[in-house]
Amino acid sequence: MGDMAADKNSGGKASSAPWTRRVLHAGAALTGLALLAGAAASVYGVRAQPRMDGQMALAGLASKVWVRRDEADVTHISAQSPQDVWRALGFVHAQERGWQLEFNRRLMQGRLSEILGPATLELDQLMRALDIRGTARRQYQALPPSVQESLQVYSHGIAAFYARPSQAMAPEFFLLGTKAGAGGPSAWDPEDTVGWALMMALDLGGNWGNEFARLNLLQVLSTEQLWQLMPAYPGESPATAVDLAQLYRQLGVYRNADAPQKVSVPAQQIQSALQQWAGAAVRDMGTNDGLGSNNWVVAGSKTKSGKPLLANDPHLGLSAPAIWYFARLQSPGGKAADGSSLSALDVTGATLPGMPFVVLGRTAHVAWGFTNTNPDVQDLYLEQINPADASQYRTPTGWEKFGMREEVFKVKGQSDVKVTLRSTRHGPVVSDAQQQYGKVINTDKYALALRWAALDTDNRTVEAGLKANGAQTVAQLLAAFSGYHSPMQSIVAADVQGHIGFKAAGKVPVRSSAHDLRGVAPAPGPRLGCAL
Repeated sequence: MGDMAADKNSGGKASSAPWTRRVLHAGAALTGLALLAGAAASVYGVRAQPRMDGQMALAGLASKVWVRRDEADVTHISAQSPQDVWRALGFVHAQERGWQLEFNRRLMQGRLSEILGPATLELDQLMRALDIRGTARRQYQALPPSVQESLQVYSHGIAAFYARPSQAMAPEFFLLGTKAGAGGPSAWDPEDTVGWALMMALDLGGNWGNEFARLNLLQVLSTEQLWQLMPAYPGESPATAVDLAQLYRQLGVYRNADAPQKVSVPAQQIQSALQQWAGAAVRDMGTNDGLGSNNWVVAGSKTKSGKPLLANDPHLGLSAPAIWYFARLQSPGGKAADGSSLSALDVTGATLPGMPFVVLGRTAHVAWGFTNTNPDVQDLYLEQINPADASQYRTPTGWEKFGMREEVFKVKGQSDVKVTLRSTRHGPVVSDAQQQYGKVINTDKYALALRWAALDTDNRTVEAGLKANGAQTVAQLLAAFSGYHSPMQSIVAADVQGHIGFKAAGKVPVRSSAHDLRGVAPAPGPRLGCAL
């Protein structure tokens, strides 16, 4: 436990002995070098461990903060203000999960290729096409000042750790020849927290990959056969009655439409583990089939103790380090810089490195759990390109200019790569970033754009998470999550007074009646879109 304070033959007959001695000497030298390398690695490993005892200085604290790790590996942070708690949590996240923060930051900003080389280039291009960073900046600017302040002090805590490091950098930094924040203004910006919330929405809100799979299959299947292969929910009809196969033939969507058709599948080749990971990430983006979680709450009237029981088992992917970081945050209430009130904190549970609050857990009086609701919040649009001017695409009111920007990707071991990325009234053009689309559709005639609710500026999911950490009743908790946006989650809750509750929190698109495809497959761009 500890606390943080504010601030290498002689002549004669030939013999094999000298040769043998040279071999022995070389072997001894190699053994010595191996021992030295092992010793150095051991010393480095010790130096890279976070310091967990004594007193450390953390710039910006208003007063002392106590940090204690218990036998269950929960980090307890106790301070005199919420701001000091958030700053200290940032410091602790950097101590123990610094590489995780750096990797996640590079992932969402489309900058992995700077340290990992060309294997991750297409993944970087997709992140830039989605403009996760730009969207996060816009959403951050729309947050209340008190919420911005919480993200700022958290990021200051991360920066403070790197300003006066008390340990060696994680081995990944050393092996890849980089440092935290390289190529960017800091190790973690406040907007990065909003960006990581978007990445969680991307991981848990995927549907556009299923839409494209239907488009791909319809090269060789009739619409009726498609619905046999990908049936609707039992007891229901397909969401759309449109003959999709006929629609796409009429539109001339497919590349080499007159040639014998076959469904495009990824080429099989020997790949490195990194290439396999990056390739799978790109291929599977926009789908989350097979993902799921469990949660339940039981009223006290059904339990032996007479008190509610609540359990939550989020089925997120396994990783090292783990996605979650368990902590308890405690402080009395306080005032934000803008004068608004901040709730007292006594909250325990799972935090996400990159965010200054408990995502899943309990306060002193109320507990909650999440599972993924998985509504359809993504639609693909086939934007028809003007044959007379490739800078334009068709809309209901005529031809309009694509939004266009040039992105430069620094790639380790090779020259920079420049890519022009486009956007439309619906959103980013994903076919500019992912090669798989150009193997199926005629990209001289069509661009494939994505409309995704989570990219809207009114996404204030981070604010809802912060508010939930101050709730004391089921009613207050559900009120805190009333502003939750993406990814939609099924929330169960219980409090010490015996109340229980359920809420599917988040925003789902309401599609126009004119959108007769109902979001199940890519729609012609001039069709009306959806609203929230």
